[in-house]
Formats: sequence, structure tokens, C-alpha cells
Amino acid sequence: MWVESITLDNIKCFQQQEINFTLNPTAAHHQAKPYKWITLLGENGVGKSTILQTLALLLAGPEAAKELMPRPAGWLRDQSSPGKITITLHKENGDMGTFGEDKKRQTFSYSYSVTGSKALEIGNAKNRQTYTEPALIEDPTKILSWLRANTFASGNQGWFAVGYGAFRRLTRLSQVIIPSLEQPKRSSNFFTQFNEDTSLSSFERWMVYLDYRLAKDQTDTKAQKMKRVGEEAITKLLPGKVQIVGVTAEGLIEFLVDGQRVPSISLSDGFRSVIALAGDLIWRLMQAFPELDDPAIASGVVLIDELDIHLHPSWQREIAVWLQQVFPNLQFFVATHSPLVAAGAGAKSKTLRLDMVGNQLKITEIPYVDLAAGVDRTLKSPAFGLQSTYSPPTEYKIQRYHELQSKNGGLSEAELSEYEQLQLFMKEVQPLGNIPDPDSLEARMDALLEKRLP
Repeated sequence: MWVESITLDNIKCFQQQEINFTLNPTAAHHQAKPYKWITLLGENGVGKSTILQTLALLLAGPEAAKELMPRPAGWLRDQSSPGKITITLHKENGDMGTFGEDKKRQTFSYSYSVTGSKALEIGNAKNRQTYTEPALIEDPTKILSWLRANTFASGNQGWFAVGYGAFRRLTRLSQVIIPSLEQPKRSSNFFTQFNEDTSLSSFERWMVYLDYRLAKDQTDTKAQKMKRVGEEAITKLLPGKVQIVGVTAEGLIEFLVDGQRVPSISLSDGFRSVIALAGDLIWRLMQAFPELDDPAIASGVVLIDELDIHLHPSWQREIAVWLQQVFPNLQFFVATHSPLVAAGAGAKSKTLRLDMVGNQLKITEIPYVDLAAGVDRTLKSPAFGLQSTYSPPTEYKIQRYHELQSKNGGLSEAELSEYEQLQLFMKEVQPLGNIPDPDSLEARMDALLEKRLP
């Protein structure tokens, strides 16, 4: 399964916006191909998380959506009319169920209406109803009825989707040994997007459970396979030579980091964030695709808000590559503030920048060339729109230097002293080995340094 498009109508900052994620949108449905990585950029408050939450609610299904967000207060842009969110999904071969007989359907569109605190009518003339509280109301269609039975029910194979909020962390508690690991509800795939206090404990519980099974029966091939697949996925996403050693008597997962044994509870937040995401993701893929020898090759949709949180720049530069290599058939939707994450997604990704222009939201597709020219230029490109990458005090000194220099010697004694100090400062901050854009602040500074300074 992958997402072809979504539409947000009268939702928060979105007046009416359709966003397409198909690589070849004019092709026939059976030939359609997805963008495998979609990056959402923009300042805080422009709707990146709203897009991810909208996807989560639609991918979770009506019942799970109401569990995730029982009262969508504040979701309407205009309280005088209902809102609507719509998705179009594309079915893959590994997704359960067949819709249609002579002509089997591959694309499935469905919608939820959204109400607010004022009385609003939903439905057609025959079944119109009035709602006076914020609510999600699914549009009753045959497609949605079929999806309920084949897609959204817990335990159904395929139709995989999972979402992670900005706060992704392992629990800091030891895990007691448990004799079973229950099948997760569909809604649990998206808990962290709607409740930042939810920890991703499934990886630790899963490892403890497998340790328990193998302690009872070392020939348990199913447990051996699950343990191997999970460990491989996690170690591929961690930098350096990091290995999972096993489970301690206290129920803690132990890692070998630079030759030293470290329990998960003592790892840095960067390590714990990646382990939590990768461990939870591979475990849920195993549940959705139990017949696959390697569930990491399965298709589906993954939503990640603020992927760069807790990650060192060296990790930010690589994380998109790692995720796409380990999970090659998943479609990732990622919100980030990091130029390193955005550039790391590669030329075949789709990058969208969200901006508020007046009271209207504008979505601009960013060409990869704007992301591939180094961090400094990327930050000043349309992708991020920074005027300067200098700190405000440094930029003020540069501008002040220009002002004094433009007076052509007509400086007061105080200004001359200030100018001499700024000359020394300009020498110290001159970029080395950097060729800035001709019209940039850096280029102007370089030109002045070359022509004017002794």
C-alpha cells in the first residue's frame, strides 16, 4: 500500500489543498508509481504535523481514528462549515483482499468529515444529520465498508501503516519477562503522533519475550528468525559497529558500543531515538507480514514527525539513506527542520515547503538542486529561506562595517575607532575555501576584504 494523494478542505491552516504523491500522476492507475520519500519543510505552525496527523487518521481507519482523536477541537479553519479530509490509497500485491470481480480495484478513496463546536449538518438530503460538537464522521461508502473488513481490522495482513510523533523514546523502565506478546491494535501504530507521553516500548518488550521463548526452547525457529531480523534492522540503522548483546536479568536490552556493554537505559537520546523507531517499525512489520522471511522488504507507509530530533548532524546526513536502504519498499513521509535530512533523501524524493502567505497556505515543490549544494547554501535556498546563516550579532557587525566603509573616509573619531575594530573582526570571520553566491552577503564581504583591507 502507498498513498497517491490527500486533500484537506477547511482544516486548520488549509483552505482547500490537494497534495499528490504519485511519481507519474498522468499514468494509468495500474502503472502508477509512488514517491518513496516525501519531505515536509517549513517554519513552525505551517501545517507539517497537521498533514502527518491527517494521514494517520485516514490510514488508521474510522474506529481507530476516533480512539486517537476522540474530539478534533480546533481542526476547523472556518467554524461555519464542516471540514473534510480525503485520501487515495494504492493497493499492492501483498495487501489482503480483492475488491471487484471483472475489474479489480487498485485505488481506494474515502473521506472523513470534521465538525466543530457550532451546529453543522453532515450528509445528503436523505440522511442529513446535525452535529453540535467536534467529531470525525466517516462518509458511508461501499469502499470504506470493504476497507473496514480488509484493511483496518487488527490482524489483517498487509495494508501497513505506522506513524511516529516528534517524541520517540524507549521507556526508561526495565521490562518484566512476559509469556506472550499481544497483537497490536491498529490505533497503537499511531499513538505517539497524538500523545507525546507515549513511549515506544514494543521493541524492549519484544526482545524480552523472544529471550524468554529461546530460554525455554533454543530450537524455536520462529523466535530465532524474529530475533535475527530485528537485530539486523536495528544495527543497520545505528552508526559504527553496534551490536545487541542480549537481555539482562533485570529485563534491560544490552548493547555493545565501541567494545563496551551498555544497557539501553544508559544510551544517549540519539541512540535511543533510532532504536525506538527501528525496533518498533520492524516489530510491527513482522505482525503485518508474518509470511515474509524478511519483513523489512514489505510495502507500506511510515510517518515521522521531526526526524532530526536528538540526532547529531552526522546522523542527520545519513538517516534518510539508512532508512531507505533497510526498508526499500516503504513510503516515508517525514517532517524536518534539518537541511541535512532533506538533502539526504536523494534526488528521487519529493520535497515540499509550506508557507503562510497572508492567511493562505502555499505549498511549493523544492527541486533537489536546492538541497544538494551544501548546508550553508541549502539554508539560504528556497527550501529554507534564511537570509543569512550568520548569527544576528555577527550579521549586525557586517552591516555596520558596510555603513562605515561607504562613508569613504568621512568618519568621526569614534566611528574611525569602531571601523578599525570591525576591520579586525572582518578578517577573523572571513570564510576560507567558500565560494558564495555573487549577490549574497558573504560575497559582498569577501569582495570588500579583498579590495579594502591591508
